[in-house]
Amino acid sequence: MWNVGGVGSLEMGEGNRSVTRTVGEAAAECTVDSLIERYDIFLLDAYGVLVTTRGPLPGAATFLDRLDREGRAWMIVSNDASRSIDTTVARYRDFGLPVTADRVLTSGALLGGYFEREGLAGSRCVVLGTAESREYVRDAGGLVVDPGDDSASVCVVCGVYNEPGASFLDTVNRTISLLLRRLGAGQPMRFILPNPDVVYPTDVGTFAFTAGGLAALLEAVIRLRDPDGLIRFEPLGKPYAPMFDAALDRVGHPDPRRVVMVGDQLVTDVLGASRAGLDSVLIETGVSQRPDLERAPATPTWLLRSLLA
Repeated sequence: MWNVGGVGSLEMGEGNRSVTRTVGEAAAECTVDSLIERYDIFLLDAYGVLVTTRGPLPGAATFLDRLDREGRAWMIVSNDASRSIDTTVARYRDFGLPVTADRVLTSGALLGGYFEREGLAGSRCVVLGTAESREYVRDAGGLVVDPGDDSASVCVVCGVYNEPGASFLDTVNRTISLLLRRLGAGQPMRFILPNPDVVYPTDVGTFAFTAGGLAALLEAVIRLRDPDGLIRFEPLGKPYAPMFDAALDRVGHPDPRRVVMVGDQLVTDVLGASRAGLDSVLIETGVSQRPDLERAPATPTWLLRSLLA
């Protein structure tokens, strides 16, 4: 168990050095003003920080406008692998947010580099997710096939959406049947998880099951054929290195002391930032809340009540 002490206050006298805290240290209270004074580059989670499925969170548009006005660089770093970059940008602009394609990095966009590194171009892939999830896989060089196709050697879980013309349960059941048949026959499969999120906020105080939760279900089935746990999903999004490596590459590999990750989930945003050597902010408008700090795998540098704080 990890224990976190009481909430302190932001000491601006610490200058521009990194103040990443280790597990067990107290996370300090901060404000939007103090963050903008301290950091030059902001990596921003989307759901629970800027938006929910219903629209922008209070203060989101004003916050992004202020970052632009005060010369702070920012990028949305989202585990969403169910929407293309273009669709994501259009959606956020409909919400009134000043978002452009060069300021959005999704976990689905990491598939191209992954398929190239792993030599997976031309592989036959079952894809759980949306039509745009399947396009991410096609753009990466995968050949998308039906979940019942025994020739599939790769399973990519991007979301919990169903295959066209089938129910979600039917799609999952056919995928389970496929992987049990292949693994039972000694035929290898690769399992890829762009989006490790288990849940995401659909509105303030309401949540929905997503790709990481589905992957956990499928891994429980895989254990029937692989009780030693040698076969696992290969995650790409936060809190794993591929997402943070790509984000820092996009912003020019700055001094990490100048960068802060703002997110609503301790196990993805905060833990990933800690692993990448970055400071982090847990904002209390999404999934993780202050009582969760006691058992968190990493401690945020700062706590922020909302973008209006």
